[in-house]
Amino acid sequence: MPVDVLARPVIDALIRAFDRAREARLKRSACLALSQAIAELIRIRPDIGEAEAKIAVAKAAGIIDRDLFIAERMLRKVKKAVKREAVPAERKPRKRPAARRRAVRSRKVK
Repeated sequence: MPVDVLARPVIDALIRAFDRAREARLKRSACLALSQAIAELIRIRPDIGEAEAKIAVAKAAGIIDRDLFIAERMLRKVKKAVKREAVPAERKPRKRPAARRRAVRSRKVK
């Protein structure tokens, strides 16, 4: 019997074992990135770009977990809060030019 026939199943089993180990390592690192993203979003001044990148890593690794959905929801809420802080809470009405203000005052006095 040729050596190829005997060695082929062993080689295939080793390749499958290495692939599973690589996938397990990838999933572990993706879960770690996801937990780091959640920790980043909890901070007072979160780095949104870093959190988005870590969530993208978890998605690319194929993690479909409750933590992923929590992180995405937190990211949306943090973005919304940051946007709300950037917009002034109360907008002041624009003043009219001085010439128009005088004209309106003179009408009111009469």
